[in-house]
Amino acid sequence: MKKIEILRIESLSREPLVVEGFLFKGKSKKAPKVAIVGAMEGEGILPLYCASKLVDFFKNKIDKKKIRGDILIIPSINHYAFNTAKRFWPLDNTNINMMFPGYDLGETTQRIAKKVFDALQGYEYGIILEKRHDPVNCIPYIKLFQSEFEDLKGAKRFGFKFIHHRKMKSIDSVTLQYNWQLWGTKAYSIMCPTIKHVDKKISSQINQAILRFMNKSKVIDFSIFNGYESTVIKTAEIDVIKSPKSGIFIPKEIPGNYVNKNQVIGEIIDSLEGNVSHQFLSPCDGMITCFYNDSLIYENAVAFRVAKIG
Repeated sequence: MKKIEILRIESLSREPLVVEGFLFKGKSKKAPKVAIVGAMEGEGILPLYCASKLVDFFKNKIDKKKIRGDILIIPSINHYAFNTAKRFWPLDNTNINMMFPGYDLGETTQRIAKKVFDALQGYEYGIILEKRHDPVNCIPYIKLFQSEFEDLKGAKRFGFKFIHHRKMKSIDSVTLQYNWQLWGTKAYSIMCPTIKHVDKKISSQINQAILRFMNKSKVIDFSIFNGYESTVIKTAEIDVIKSPKSGIFIPKEIPGNYVNKNQVIGEIIDSLEGNVSHQFLSPCDGMITCFYNDSLIYENAVAFRVAKIG
């Protein structure tokens, strides 16, 4: 393993920001190479944990002879946000994942993005660990933009239950996934639930999927059980269920569960009188992809998303 310095930014009031990557050299120069990017924001606890556990795996758990292609892992980019309990870059509240491909003469986050993007060039595959931006619990899945550069066939090698193949918005043109693909890397975003604690079960699912992808892509020689035959889902195939009122939210089903049309999947309890003031019914036969992750829900908040079957 070789630890490499991706960038260093001096600070007047605290230690320099040093972003490091962990490079594991493969035994074959012809084997494909993969880069993995962990947390880009200060609330990305699960992306940070998953990436750090992958570093531990390749450093201490796997026979080095089984690593065929180069593997670069960058567990964290935005240390300052973690250290100050902020979501985005603390000085101007900008999102680093909205700054790619970066600009070396621009604002601080543009310069950070530029340095990181330069270090990520030349890799056949790129994996981005992203936290969802809305307050929901979800099962891990692949997000791919309909960009004309996406690799759906490769995305299925992870073995997640589904791939959200969604239309691009104009703002998506400055994300790492799109720009990585634009510059020749087959990039995929693994979406993690919005949680502020480490869920070892979910992190294990994510890292097993990454190892499965690497094995099937000939980056490593490491046998692992097959996952799911991923279903490709478009945004139009996902029903969004919003809350008609505020109150105490009680989900009755969890992400990944299959439900029938008109099945009760959750309820709202009146926060003062304690009675059931609303029941959430599934609008279709399908699978719950996510649900609201707080006990107090507000009017018009997204309570559930259900992917339709058929």
